[in-house]
Amino acid sequence: MTYSKHFPDDCPPSQCDIASGEFYRFIKNAHEKPQPKDFLSWRQEFPDKECPTGLSECQACGVSIHSSLDDAKNLSLRIPKLKKMKVTKGFLKDELGRIKHTPSKNEKSHHTWWITEESEPWNFFEIIVVKKEDSTKT
Repeated sequence: MTYSKHFPDDCPPSQCDIASGEFYRFIKNAHEKPQPKDFLSWRQEFPDKECPTGLSECQACGVSIHSSLDDAKNLSLRIPKLKKMKVTKGFLKDELGRIKHTPSKNEKSHHTWWITEESEPWNFFEIIVVKKEDSTKT
């Protein structure tokens, strides 16, 4: 597999898995189909910035995906930035790269996905309608 030349050495890390399975990704724009710009890594979007605290350079070269739709729904209710985004669903397969489970306190199903240079991940994802629960219920 070939990855972008901007990836640091040993990235993706050796202790990650082959991309496989159903995953969810937030995208910024509401188009009919996901676009290439929806799959840019943090590093591609901000090539001259330092990585945010707690994010390695290697992780900054990957994109965020979630293995749980419920997790994605809950995040979209709690995080203002994500409320404005759409959720996509895709089925990953080995030629699309490598993944690593990188959970956080608020994102238990979070994975980092390092996409191979020659793949077109936007062709493997579709926008889904996510019914957002009423957050005012007690």
